[in-house]
Amino acid sequence: MPNGFHPRLPSTRIRIWNPSGVPGKLLPVANEPASAGQEILVVDADDQVVKGLDRLLTRVGLIVTGTHDPIRARDQILNKFFAVALVDADTPTPGGGIELLQFARDKSPLTSVVIMTARKSYETAVKAFRAGAADVVLKEPDVVPYLRERVLEAAGDIKATADRNSLFEEVAETHEEFLRRLRDVSHELLDLEDRVTGRTADDAGDPASISVVLVDDDPAALEEIQRVLTADQGWNFRVAFTGGEALDVVMQVRPQIVMVKEDLPDLPGSMVVNTVKASAPDALTLLYSPPGKSGRAGEVKLVDASRVMSLIGSYTEPAQLVGPLNEIREALKQKTHERRYLQAFRQRHFEFLQRYNAIKQRLKEELDRRKKPR
Repeated sequence: MPNGFHPRLPSTRIRIWNPSGVPGKLLPVANEPASAGQEILVVDADDQVVKGLDRLLTRVGLIVTGTHDPIRARDQILNKFFAVALVDADTPTPGGGIELLQFARDKSPLTSVVIMTARKSYETAVKAFRAGAADVVLKEPDVVPYLRERVLEAAGDIKATADRNSLFEEVAETHEEFLRRLRDVSHELLDLEDRVTGRTADDAGDPASISVVLVDDDPAALEEIQRVLTADQGWNFRVAFTGGEALDVVMQVRPQIVMVKEDLPDLPGSMVVNTVKASAPDALTLLYSPPGKSGRAGEVKLVDASRVMSLIGSYTEPAQLVGPLNEIREALKQKTHERRYLQAFRQRHFEFLQRYNAIKQRLKEELDRRKKPR
């Protein structure tokens, strides 16, 4: 026999015909309940039932939307969250309320659906519970107080669950903010130690020079580029004349930047770039076509993961490389800085980070569990 369903239907279900109580009177209400402000949907072909439930539930602080039209009810369920839906089992036709129940459970699984019926039908109750109803109640006058308390209880449970979920989310966000602030303090502390000890950027592991592999079958290409990106400025070039040679040089040198000519004698430049990124994922790769002898402009593109971005749209001379490559150089230095800060932070707070990650995972699992419909 389904959960919550008992043969003594009148003692656990509702009886209606004037849900707001005795004509001219309303059921007494104590203090405003914790569920006040929650949205309630009432679906019944009998307008008097809808109006009666509206008066009954509005008086205890709930916000009621009533309708006799199941189509409008479906639209409401799709566009608004209702903590509880009270659905007549026989609206618009006998058994039609079960279809709306199934729709509500599918589209709004957190909504508690209570089926109301004027018929003492065991079959209707079983179908309703199997479809996910929170309760099945008879439309009989002496069960009105039970109905009110049942709706308040269900709405209160939804609100309490939402409040607990909100608290868990706030705790998780606060933990993230705390970790971020702790990293910032650690960052500042490391900078202060560097100043006190007189440690320079090079001492701290920042690259004194940038290693670049140039892949170009033109012997004059390296000389032209080195005129504007000099060794005195920290640019350290190695050249490869073919795609195959480039792969060997990259494995030996482990450069920060690889510049690959688009048209090589043995392999397409794009293929060389993809192979380089697979073997040296930290290397930044540029794919370029040099200016033509006829005055045709070339192009320099930055290949980042699956994206290709134009770095210099009209490449006519090596001097155009200075600005973009200096920006890349600064970005690489900053990345080295951040890697050093992160490494120092992990070393100093290793045990704390282990506990933090364990708690973070537990919070995530609990939040995921709470968001699943029951």
